Amino acid sequence: MGNISLRETDMGMGSKNKKHVVYYHQQLFILFLTFVWVTVGCFVYYQYGRERSFKMNLLNERLQFINLQLLSYAASGGQPANFYKDHHMFLQNMRITLIHKNGQVVYDSEDSRQEQDSNHLSRPEVKGALKSGSAFAIRHSASTGNNYFYAATAGKNMIARTAIVYTVSLASSLNPARGFLWLMLGISVLFSILGYFMTRHLGDNIRRLRDFARKAGAGEKIEPGEKYPHDELGEISTQIMKLYSRLLQTMDDRDKERQSALYEAHEKIRIKRELTNNINHELKTPLSAIKGYLETILSYPDMDEKQRDLFTQKSYEQTMRLTDLLRDVSTISRLEEGSISLKKERVNLLNIFNTLRQNMELQPEDRCMAFHCNIKEPLWMKGDPILLDSIFENLMNNAIAYSSGSAIYIELKEKTDDQYTFIFADDGVGVEENQLHYLFDRFYRVDKGRSRKLGGTGLGLSIVKNAVIHHGGTISVCNGERGGLEFTFTLKRNL
Repeated sequence: MGNISLRETDMGMGSKNKKHVVYYHQQLFILFLTFVWVTVGCFVYYQYGRERSFKMNLLNERLQFINLQLLSYAASGGQPANFYKDHHMFLQNMRITLIHKNGQVVYDSEDSRQEQDSNHLSRPEVKGALKSGSAFAIRHSASTGNNYFYAATAGKNMIARTAIVYTVSLASSLNPARGFLWLMLGISVLFSILGYFMTRHLGDNIRRLRDFARKAGAGEKIEPGEKYPHDELGEISTQIMKLYSRLLQTMDDRDKERQSALYEAHEKIRIKRELTNNINHELKTPLSAIKGYLETILSYPDMDEKQRDLFTQKSYEQTMRLTDLLRDVSTISRLEEGSISLKKERVNLLNIFNTLRQNMELQPEDRCMAFHCNIKEPLWMKGDPILLDSIFENLMNNAIAYSSGSAIYIELKEKTDDQYTFIFADDGVGVEENQLHYLFDRFYRVDKGRSRKLGGTGLGLSIVKNAVIHHGGTISVCNGERGGLEFTFTLKRNL
């Protein structure tokens, strides 16, 4: 509950000033205390006056009863002195006066000459009695020098007045009981203590919100595990915490997306640069060969015709290699950039397998491999027929060119309502385990010299992977049980 001091440094004077901060719960407690004590004070003041008035009225009624007896006694012809004498024990410490309506004193038990000579119409109790029949007043008596409680009653011709000395004990008896004051003081203290704990509890909740606002403003991480009370303020605090957590999560996701997009953009730039470098490197070999053959033909016009035809044939082969390279580069670039629009046609994969079988039979003897396929029934799916054909054709060409095997195997491993799972394998030499991970990379070659000699572009397996991905599938490769490579891949039946 104590005030917290914030030190401010005066750079010019070099002195330190303290600024006292009164927090909200302290302000609320002060306001509550003010309300409680003002309310109790007003109530005590009202009750004090009410009880005092009640006691005065009660004393007045008793004295008025004596006045009525005195008036009745005087009306019956009795002397006031005899009345006082007869009731002396009862009227002990009291003063009775009988006053004519003209203001002259007829009898006074104190036998004061001053009272008898003065006119009493100006006395407040006499004036009140003449006006309303009875009245009382507390005032100082000039004739005796004492303070009295006067009670006056007006009769037909006379006014009877009874007075009792207004002593300290009488004044105390007319005041409210002290027990009531102590009770109200105790209630006030109790409410003050309860108010302290209530405002401190509320201050704790507000302090949590303040700390939360400070951390949020500083961008600090806020754990959502803190519990708040089950009330309106606690519910608001919990909702604010949830909203802030969602905001942080959204900002975090946005930053991750930005980083991912930035990484993807840099990766695309890197891939394009790498692709450009690889293309330049791959183009040099056939172009250099073509240039060499043509320069030789031009330099030796008398060259043997058979030799000339051989150089021309070699130039044509390198030209076809360039054509295949440019085609594959265009295909892989569009696949990776997503610029190829897939044709969603009904395709029977069995027709592709039959075409592969026929192409294998047309291969030269040194390139021909046994073709094994366990698929005999139609396999329908929606997809791009050209890309689907390129998957199996590139896998077959890769096995022919690099496996050094004698047979290839195409198997339908699994068929569901959603997709097909295929295995494409050969019985060749396979690849070292540490190189399997790179087989789908563009222009990657296990044996670079042998691959270029065989005329491969180095893009076939990369085209296979991207074509599979474009048909909603996945692909993996390992060294199979037959000794060669084994590709396992899936194709979605309905894109």
